[in-house]
Amino acid sequence: MTYCIDECEKILKLSRLLSDLDCQEAGRRFTKSYWEVQYFLDDSNYKDYKLGSNLREEVVACLLGGYGFKAELGLLAFHRIKNLRLIREGVRLEEIEKAISTPFTLNGKEVHYRFSRQKSKYIFYFLQRSDIGEFEKLKGSRLRDKLMTIKGIGPKTASWITRNYSNSEDVAIVDIHIYRAGRLAGFVNPKWDMQKDYYKIEESFLDFCHSINALPSKMDSIMWNQMKESNRRAIELLNLKI
Repeated sequence: MTYCIDECEKILKLSRLLSDLDCQEAGRRFTKSYWEVQYFLDDSNYKDYKLGSNLREEVVACLLGGYGFKAELGLLAFHRIKNLRLIREGVRLEEIEKAISTPFTLNGKEVHYRFSRQKSKYIFYFLQRSDIGEFEKLKGSRLRDKLMTIKGIGPKTASWITRNYSNSEDVAIVDIHIYRAGRLAGFVNPKWDMQKDYYKIEESFLDFCHSINALPSKMDSIMWNQMKESNRRAIELLNLKI
């Protein structure tokens, strides 16, 4: 009975939401109204985004992921390093590099982690830092600013770690999927560059989320998953807008 009541209430709320929106706009993929409806319909639990069990692990996990790397491969590399107990003070660079450069099996195929030497150095340099304890006391944009003092970490990776570790709602992870979603929805200026104008894109994304009373972290996850699955279609639509 409770389930039926909850479902009826949700249907009523959706009906009220749609009455306030342009239904044609809401039904067209990747518009602002579309994302508002998708947010409302999503029942997933997005409260815990952590990839690691502490800040050291979170930084290493996010360093191994990011633009140009499949998310699945980054996680495989992270779990290998973690299982080998290499996320610690005193670890040798050669140990990290060997773990990352050894081939992985992904979807039944042998794959290599690109730029293993460079990433190994970033992880090694980070683990040698004596001020990691100071990071753990910070949250939100203050944590992000501190994370950007780590070699190999820019605004996107720093925001990713900050969102995951401190459940922050005042930063945004602007990657290619969120950038394309913003372009298609109209809250990202097509002249903006994803790297040079990171903070402009972030501000526009946060403003959009606040305008519809959406948690930025949850909206980010919804957009990221859908845009990743519809990557080819999203590119086609962007080409039509040019």
